[in-house]
Amino acid sequence: MESSETDVKKAAETKLWLEGRITQLQDEIERLKEALTYVDARLRADAFKPAIEMMAEPASEVRELKQDKGGRLLAVASITTDSVVIEPKEGVSLKQGTSPFKSFLIAKILQGMKAKDDELVRAGKLPKADAIRFDVEESEGSISKVVVENYRDKARLNEILSTTSWTFSRMLEKQ
Repeated sequence: MESSETDVKKAAETKLWLEGRITQLQDEIERLKEALTYVDARLRADAFKPAIEMMAEPASEVRELKQDKGGRLLAVASITTDSVVIEPKEGVSLKQGTSPFKSFLIAKILQGMKAKDDELVRAGKLPKADAIRFDVEESEGSISKVVVENYRDKARLNEILSTTSWTFSRMLEKQ
């Protein structure tokens, strides 16, 4: 009987040791995953690009931005993997001072994206060179171009295009 008690005691101690070791290894796996995520981000930031991205880089796409009511062509967006250039069509005259250009498209959408990127830069999760940048060019008092660089993902690109189309539509209604 003494041998059985010793075996049970040994099994209980082994069980406790195994449970503790499993917890340690799970913690180590989580730390390793965090380190891998960081290394992946650094590699992407330091100009490492998968072959599929390198092949797509020279390619560009052109999308038409249309008025939400009536379908009138408002602008053309030239899209590459790292930038989008939106140019109002000839005959579409839009002024930066017309609402909601500055209050919505610039202040809420683009500045909002920039603020998120700036936070990632401060946290060391995004290189400063990869943060979103934008510029509005004018010709003869009207918007000639909206340039957005480093939009970084398709969801952001779609948001930029749809909100620009909506904004331009509202601006034309106010003229």
